[in-house]
Amino acid sequence: MLLGTGYDLIVIQWPKWRRIEEITSSEEIAIEASEKQQLIENTKSRIKEYQPGIPGKLLLSFSMYTNGSKILDTKQGKGVITCINGIRFLSMTWVIIGHAFSAPNNIADNIAEFMPRMLKRWTFMAVCNAYVSVDSFFTLSGLLLTYLVMKELDKNKGRLKWFMFYFHRFWRLTPPYMLVIMVSVSLFHYTGTGPNWPTGGIDKGCEKGWWYNLLYINNFVEDNKKKCFGVAWYLANDMQFYILSPLILLPLYHFHLLGVGILMVFLVGTTITTGVISTHYDIPANNFDAGDATHWKKLYVKPYCRIGPYLVGMYAGYILYRTNCKVRINRYLNLAIWSAAIGTGMAIVYGLYDDINSETPLPTSVAAFYNAVHRTAWGLCISWVIFACATGNGGFINTILSWKAFIPLSRLTYMAYLVHMMILNHWKYSQTKTIHLSDSEYIYEIVGHIVLSFMAAFVTSLAFESPMLGLESVIFRRKQNKR
Repeated sequence: MLLGTGYDLIVIQWPKWRRIEEITSSEEIAIEASEKQQLIENTKSRIKEYQPGIPGKLLLSFSMYTNGSKILDTKQGKGVITCINGIRFLSMTWVIIGHAFSAPNNIADNIAEFMPRMLKRWTFMAVCNAYVSVDSFFTLSGLLLTYLVMKELDKNKGRLKWFMFYFHRFWRLTPPYMLVIMVSVSLFHYTGTGPNWPTGGIDKGCEKGWWYNLLYINNFVEDNKKKCFGVAWYLANDMQFYILSPLILLPLYHFHLLGVGILMVFLVGTTITTGVISTHYDIPANNFDAGDATHWKKLYVKPYCRIGPYLVGMYAGYILYRTNCKVRINRYLNLAIWSAAIGTGMAIVYGLYDDINSETPLPTSVAAFYNAVHRTAWGLCISWVIFACATGNGGFINTILSWKAFIPLSRLTYMAYLVHMMILNHWKYSQTKTIHLSDSEYIYEIVGHIVLSFMAAFVTSLAFESPMLGLESVIFRRKQNKR
């Protein structure tokens, strides 16, 4: 990183800056301040930049200056659905809040009082039922995959470069993923001390089970001694969905009705499967199962129970592709659909209040119905928000979600997802005394977790993620898209 940055600044950037200064100083005569920036931009286009060879380009892949500029750049290419930036960032903060809720356990002196008291507040359901935030990412993943692949199929006359289709996904996710695991396993336990500090680190299962993560099958590991990097169950599911996606993408492109039929088979299959498993094991609708991990093992991490929102996102992406993001919707119909989407989302997040706080849980059949459909329904809600915003029917919601400040933050969500548990665990295990939990204490800690997670994400993106994308673009001569 130091070599790449030095090479970039000395060989690439410095001569360019000097040349800009020379030209603008000779031309900057009696111009208004507002015209100065335009002069500089025009000057840049006139300068013939030095073009490094392959070794130079490989070294530039590690430049903190160039990579940092790309991360912080608020410009995006044509055809980008801008509201996705806000949804991605807000969903990631929701994930962090949900994980922070489970962090205190053994270091809070009033945990037995605090949690039940918070659960009595219906507003707190947005925190304790933050699990659907993950389904937002599944929806986004399916939508973007379909939307971009359909455009790629148009360019290539219905054909895909299959090696690059799978390799790019593996290369995009795996090196940063494995490098973060390396840091977590080998270095984390040296970063702190205290009476609660875990001896030997927090990911002990990685010694025997790291290769399950490398192959993206770690969501099927039942042995606790082989479980590695717990939050990575999401990546396993997402990769498995991606591998299966051509079974829907190609029929959807070439034979629309056949593609819809296959998609519906998957959707009906996941709904029935989830309902049957939930009924068989009598799994409650909420995740507060008194320490029983059945909900987690049988439903939460299994792809055949989580693919619903991904499928919904895929078809939403197809509709956006077919309509070219240009759809006019009657004002009253638009308002009605928005009302239905908001009402459904509120019911999913807040509808379990009585079940969580009642001594009598929901009947098995009702719980099974909720488990079977609520994730897919959430995917429908998110898909509508994206569709409405992308087609000009989002109003002020699109304005908020498309705020330019979300662009750099959304680029950091993958690394924030990978590193945020290390931030939370470091805070949790480094405490040397008990904490008296209160509203202000909890809010203060959550804000700190979010800020530190994204700060760490920026550093690890410069170190682990951006260089790998740069190397791929050099080796395969791929043009990097502005994400």
